[in-house]
Amino acid sequence: MTGDSIRSKILVALGDSLTSGYPFNAEDSWVEALRRKTAWQVINAGISGDTLADMFYRLNKDVLVYHPDIVILMGGTNDIYQGMSQPQLQQSFLSIVETLRQQNSEVLVGLPLPVDDPGERTLKIWRAWLQEYCRVQKLTLIDFYRDFIDEHGRIKEALLLDGCHPRIIGYETMGKRAIRTFCELGLIKEV
Repeated sequence: MTGDSIRSKILVALGDSLTSGYPFNAEDSWVEALRRKTAWQVINAGISGDTLADMFYRLNKDVLVYHPDIVILMGGTNDIYQGMSQPQLQQSFLSIVETLRQQNSEVLVGLPLPVDDPGERTLKIWRAWLQEYCRVQKLTLIDFYRDFIDEHGRIKEALLLDGCHPRIIGYETMGKRAIRTFCELGLIKEV
């Protein structure tokens, strides 16, 4: 234990390529930054290409088997690229959250990154829904999005590799945001 964490916990990060660390290794992901900071048991359950429905179907074998104290859920980008509707995204998301809550896991939601293509219009609607849902349900939102846009609302291209996936510096930025959020929640101590 690094001494920074308040109590040892089990954390699972459930998501897609933005969670797995694609196109790099899991060791380069934002999830690894949390593991290093906390010394908790941190499981990166990010799979490239996954939709929220995919995440729901693998919930038992990739998440619940660990009996996590905390689950960070981030997804929706692939759903949008596959043409799924907002109600489909919402239903899959709600199914995951409901299942996790039934298992007494604390759910935190990661706000998906901006993308540099026409899918951003639909992703913007999805992010707005997530923000409102988290506000109403009093769920913590990890706002990864805000670190990837400038004061004029433009994407910080230096953080993205291909208009969608972060560069190493982008994953480091995400890791810092996750750590800052955990510090604000009192789950880990600030350095």
